Amino acid sequence: MNTEILYAIHINGEVFETDKPAISGKELLKMADKEPSGEFVIYLLLEDGDMENIRPTEVVDLQRSGIEQFRTFKADVIYRLEIDGKSREWGSDFISGRAIKRLAGVDEPGDVGIWQKTKCGEDKLIGDRDLIDLTYEGIEKLRIGAKYSICIEGKVFEWPKKTITTEEIIQLGGWDASQGAVEVDKDQNEHQLASGEVIKLKPGHNFCKKQRFKRGFEQNSRIGKEIFLLQKNFDNVEYKEVNNLHWFRIEGYSLPSPLSPATIPVVFSVTVGHPVPKPYGFYVLAGVKLGDRVLSLNNPQHPPPFEGNWRFASWDVENWRPGADVTTGDNLWGWVRSFRNRLLEGE
Repeated sequence: MNTEILYAIHINGEVFETDKPAISGKELLKMADKEPSGEFVIYLLLEDGDMENIRPTEVVDLQRSGIEQFRTFKADVIYRLEIDGKSREWGSDFISGRAIKRLAGVDEPGDVGIWQKTKCGEDKLIGDRDLIDLTYEGIEKLRIGAKYSICIEGKVFEWPKKTITTEEIIQLGGWDASQGAVEVDKDQNEHQLASGEVIKLKPGHNFCKKQRFKRGFEQNSRIGKEIFLLQKNFDNVEYKEVNNLHWFRIEGYSLPSPLSPATIPVVFSVTVGHPVPKPYGFYVLAGVKLGDRVLSLNNPQHPPPFEGNWRFASWDVENWRPGADVTTGDNLWGWVRSFRNRLLEGE
């Protein structure tokens, strides 16, 4: 029975096997057919993205967990790169993000990012384990900056921390705190940020789409007070202002029996003159039932700015009497509660 133990290693992306639990730099170069050894150097790729030169007589222990990865380079080739406007030299045709930080003398490598300047004008964030090919024509230009980037009303800000608060967004944006802040996702959906909310940022990768924010509504305005009243009574309220209309989407709106399903999303809008013009109608997704029968509601002439197969339910308020304060007289919270009555009427 053959009990020989073989150790797998990667050299320049190719897999090799050896029965030796420890192997020298010279043996590694010979295995990769990079001879004579004086004309080549070999580097061990570390877990943090850095690269460690293995001298010909130096021995690498292969008994550690995982497969060791190596790269070989010609010993007599010097490449130049530019970091923050300063020329640097590197002795191999590839360099990792972590090695660039070490070359630049960065004391706290985890707190900063390396950005590669591109021809298209939007810099590319290089991860610690990413490799840059230095063999292309021209000098690679890089800069040291914050690892995170955010876009606030069209202006890009670099941010040094993994998180940012609502108040920090407002401070960077330069508007009054009473307006709040809104997060905008890639599908243009908006999320009103609560006071003190902490947002976890995503580091940029390969021309990343930056996380975007903008100023919110005036919290002391009528519409702002209506939104906060809705948020106080419903778990998930989404707000958008589109084409002079205030749009609202409420998740988890509960329906009484015999209506089904038990909870649904509802959407409605009011004009910018709210609360003087009374609201009219609302939207539900297709498929709402009254007993065993699916409600036959109208296709909307102007679909809401929220994804979904919406149906329009006409609904009016006979005596719309809003008070001077949102908590007195008619308000949008009461309007939304009345949607159940309209659905119970059927078609």
